[in-house]
Amino acid sequence: MNNTEALHISVREPTTDLPRRIVALLTAVARDLLYLLAVFCMSIVAFVVWIAGVSVTAPLLILIVGFLVWVGTAYAVRTTAMVDRRLAGWLLRRPIPGLYRQPPNGGLWARVETITRDLQTWKDCGWLVLDSVLGFVLATATMTFTALVFAYIVMPLWWWAIPDPHHQYATLNLGIYTVTSTGWAFLTTALGLALTPLALVINHGAAKGHAALAASILGPSERQRLNARVQELASSRADVVEAGTEQLERIERDLHDGAQARLVALAMELGMAEEELSKDPDAARETVRKARHQALSALGELRDLSRGLRPALLEDRGLATAIEDLAHRAPLPVTLTFRGDIENTPDTIQTAAYFVVAEALTNAAKHSGAASVRVSVQRTETALDATIVDDGKGGANAQGAGLAGLRKRVRALDGRLELSSPPGGPTSVKAEIPCG
Repeated sequence: MNNTEALHISVREPTTDLPRRIVALLTAVARDLLYLLAVFCMSIVAFVVWIAGVSVTAPLLILIVGFLVWVGTAYAVRTTAMVDRRLAGWLLRRPIPGLYRQPPNGGLWARVETITRDLQTWKDCGWLVLDSVLGFVLATATMTFTALVFAYIVMPLWWWAIPDPHHQYATLNLGIYTVTSTGWAFLTTALGLALTPLALVINHGAAKGHAALAASILGPSERQRLNARVQELASSRADVVEAGTEQLERIERDLHDGAQARLVALAMELGMAEEELSKDPDAARETVRKARHQALSALGELRDLSRGLRPALLEDRGLATAIEDLAHRAPLPVTLTFRGDIENTPDTIQTAAYFVVAEALTNAAKHSGAASVRVSVQRTETALDATIVDDGKGGANAQGAGLAGLRKRVRALDGRLELSSPPGGPTSVKAEIPCG
C-alpha cells in the first residue's frame, strides 16, 4: 500500500523574519566578496590570454600555422569569457548566454572564416582587454579597502598580540592619530565598525556594476536575442508538428491493432451467435458472452487511448486530483506537495504538467531503483512548476525517448524541462511552464 501524503499549501513567506534577513545579508556579503576575488583572479587570466594570444598569433599569421594558432587563441578567449559569463550570471542570478556562430563542416578555412566574422568572439576579445585592467583595479581597490576595515576592527587583537610597548610594531600611525595604547586600539575598532557599512556598499556596488557590465558585453545583443528567439520558436513549432504527427500515427496504430481488431472479432462472434440461436441456444448464449467480453475489452482500450490524449480525471476533477491518482497507482511511496492555485491554469499547461509527472513516476518505478518519490507542483505568478525527485541510483538518460517527447511538449508551451541525475542519485526532473 502506498504511503502517499498530499499537502495543499498556500503560504506567504514572512517579511519580518530577522534571523532570515541576517542570513540573507551575510550571504549577499559573502557573494560579493567571492565574486570580487574571482574577478581579481580572472583579470590576471584575461591579461595572460590576450597578451599571449597577440604575441603568438600576430607574427604567425603570415604562415598557414598562424591560422591554427588563431583558432586556438579564439577558443581560449571564448573559454575565459565563458567563465566570466558564468560568474556574472551567478551574481546576477540569471543565465547570460553566449551566442556564437556555428562553423560549417568545411575544414580549417571555413572555421577560421566563421570565427573571424563572429561578433561575439570579438566582443569576448574586447572584454578580456578591458577586464584585465578594469577588473584588476576594481577588485584590488575594493578588497584592499575591505582588508583595511577588517584590520581596524581587529586592532585590539593585534595590540594584545604585541605586549611590549617598546616593540617597533607597537605603534601604528593611521594618519589622523597614532595607536599607542589599548584605548586607541578600541577607538580604531569603533572606526572600523563605522566604516563597515561603507565597505559593504562599495563592495556590492562594485560587484553588481562589474557583473552588469560583463553581461552587457558578453551577453547577446537585443538583435541576437530576437534572432535566437525566432529560431527557438521555429524549432518549437517544428517539434509540435512532429509530435502531433507521431501522436496521430500512434493513435492509428493503436486503433488498428487494438480496438479495431476486437470490434472485428465482436462482429464475427455476433454473426456466429445469430446462426446458432435457432440451432443451439446454449452455444449462442456462450458466443454472446464472449462477444460481450470483446466489447468491454474494446471499450477499455478506447478509454486507455483517450486517457493518453487527456485523462478523464484531469478533465473532470483538475490537476491535483489527477496527480493524486497517479501517486496512488504508483508502485512506490509518493509524497505530494501542492502550492498556490494550480487549478487556475490553462488546460494545455495542466495536461503538460500531468504527463511530466506521469513519465517521471514511471521512470522512477522502472529504472531508478528508488524507494520513494517526492512530487511538488507550484503555481507562481508567472509559471507552473512541477518538480519530481526520487532517491534512486541516478544516471538517467536525458535523451531518452520519453523525456525527449516531454521536452518537446513543454517547449511547445514556451517552457523548459531540466533533468539532473548524477551517478548515485538523486534524480530530479523539473518542468517550468509560463502561464502568466
